[in-house]
Amino acid sequence: MTKIKKLGHVVLFVTDPKLSASWYCDILGMEIVVFNEQIPGAFLSLNERDHDIALFKTPDNRKLGHVDVEHISFEIDGDANDLKEFHQSLLDKGVEVLSTVDHGVSYGTYFLDPDGHHLEVFYQIKPDDMESKAEFKRIGAFAKPLDMNKI
Repeated sequence: MTKIKKLGHVVLFVTDPKLSASWYCDILGMEIVVFNEQIPGAFLSLNERDHDIALFKTPDNRKLGHVDVEHISFEIDGDANDLKEFHQSLLDKGVEVLSTVDHGVSYGTYFLDPDGHHLEVFYQIKPDDMESKAEFKRIGAFAKPLDMNKI
């Protein structure tokens, strides 16, 4: 059987693809690779990939946010201090931060995009390897409240 290597990309329905694309660029540092007027939709990248997220105009009868996806998570390139800086930048930009959590193997900050999609940016405390996977299995999935000033 073919083994899946990694998540390819996520496509979200949004009210206004241009506005949301601008928000994702400002808040997450993404780049708009293509905007397609026919969809209409924006294809955004975090680095070298052609796209990591696509944002499509929602059909008029579709309810947005928290319906089909619980949350989308992004791992930072950095350490706990970088996560603290990112968290502070969310607050500085008026982004609604829902929570900050300790998952035992990672720290994360959870927030909403303009259409109510639940996003997480996290720092992986333990290396992303089989040892970390075993630790996660041992401690169980949990989300303890985390004070960003104490990491």
